[in-house]
Amino acid sequence: MPSIKGLLREALPLKILVLHRKAQKFLDLTLPEPIFYQRRYFILHGKFCNFKEPRCFSEKIFHRMRYPSPIFSVLADKVRVRDYIEKNVGSQYLIPIYLVCERVTTKTLETLPDSFVMKANHSSGQIKIVTEKHKEDFAALARTANDWLKKDFSRLAREKHYASIRPKIIFEKALLSNGEPPDDYKFNVFNGAPGTSPYIFIQVMQGRFKKITQSLFLEDWSIAPFSRVEKKPSQDQRLLTPPQELPEMLSIAKRLAAPFGYLRVDFYLYDRKIYIGELTITPGGGGYRLSPPEWDLILGRKFGWPEKPPPA
Repeated sequence: MPSIKGLLREALPLKILVLHRKAQKFLDLTLPEPIFYQRRYFILHGKFCNFKEPRCFSEKIFHRMRYPSPIFSVLADKVRVRDYIEKNVGSQYLIPIYLVCERVTTKTLETLPDSFVMKANHSSGQIKIVTEKHKEDFAALARTANDWLKKDFSRLAREKHYASIRPKIIFEKALLSNGEPPDDYKFNVFNGAPGTSPYIFIQVMQGRFKKITQSLFLEDWSIAPFSRVEKKPSQDQRLLTPPQELPEMLSIAKRLAAPFGYLRVDFYLYDRKIYIGELTITPGGGGYRLSPPEWDLILGRKFGWPEKPPPA
């Protein structure tokens, strides 16, 4: 079934579509909290969200967005989360960092190697891979980074846990092969009732900055019995064979997610090593749409609730 967004794109001329997007952004920034969340949830899922007794996976993610635990701000901060990772699984899984700063100048960039990743710590999607620094416009790079620092990401989808993160720019080692980033392995870990084993599904994403594909597997690397709506699976037959590092990645993901009803742990495999990209609290801003749709409720039942996260 086509999405509301897809139907709008097909039906509206470009100028009207631009005006529509501006109106949507204005509403997102100005609507009262209860109306904002219900409106956004209805647009994504075609029904209203039960905040009092959330049952579905998407409802519990929306509840986190609206009523975040303080520890969520620590885990979403791409700088502070490194301490949590180091304490629980070890520093060997951290991507090496060159520099962390609160303002970027051309002189800042001069100190860096010729390839690196530049990203903001307080948001999602604010990232740039620089493969050949000597070919870049340093002033433009600095403006981009400083513009990121000014944005309050917590207001866009009202993922409130981002509001408590002090904005910074991170420059880290670029994990590249032939100029391309590695595949992205996202381990979704659900912890249910005490004494039960975690339920895990794994998203494998290829072509992150091109034509992205997403294939879903279970813990034993069998194909998941559900998919994400509007996300095309990869045709790469090599993905049908699990990576040699799968047992170790599963162990790491389970240890990091243990205190929570749900946590997504993102990995990269590079140069025969496992690296943790980030930990995700509210994936897709609560926008995961699943097919068959009943899996939203099935996963919600596997999501331990009510949550009792550890203190920050």
